[in-house]
Amino acid sequence: MGGYGSGQRGYLSKTTVEDCLKLDANDYARWGCFKYDFCSGSSRWTRNGNQTGACGHRVIINNFESSIIFSYIYGGEEHPDVKVKLSGYNPGFGGKRYFFVCPVCGQRKRTLHIKFGEIACRCCHNLTYESCKQSHYFDSAYQQMAFGMTIPWKAVKKYMSISMRAAQKDPKRPRGRPRKLTT
Repeated sequence: MGGYGSGQRGYLSKTTVEDCLKLDANDYARWGCFKYDFCSGSSRWTRNGNQTGACGHRVIINNFESSIIFSYIYGGEEHPDVKVKLSGYNPGFGGKRYFFVCPVCGQRKRTLHIKFGEIACRCCHNLTYESCKQSHYFDSAYQQMAFGMTIPWKAVKKYMSISMRAAQKDPKRPRGRPRKLTT
């Protein structure tokens, strides 16, 4: 179980976080959206100089509610506004830190993602990271390193760990409790 080639391939593989548009609470805090009772603006996403998406937002923070309303266009059609509640706490060093409350599961999340026009957290959209899909990408190349011969993967990993340890420099002093010098 879980060996080489056991993961999903092709059309069955999960959508990645990198393929979706990301809404990050830290970005909105950095832009000063959570400092005022009412704030509005827009966000744009680009990839390779081309705009991939845009989203308008309105932040409402008062004694009764804290929320942010997203309005965006998906697939050429205007999507209905999505109201996302905000949850905050006061960290020990002062100020206030805000999180989004996922509109699907209701959990506090730092980032929400837009997939197929819907806003939800990574877990609700069943997203994975690109690095998780590429974990065994180079396995076959490492196995055929030496003159085209097939080498067991465990031997390659052991060789790599030994060579990495040898490349590290020796510590300047012995590890452990320092000794008292006697004169």
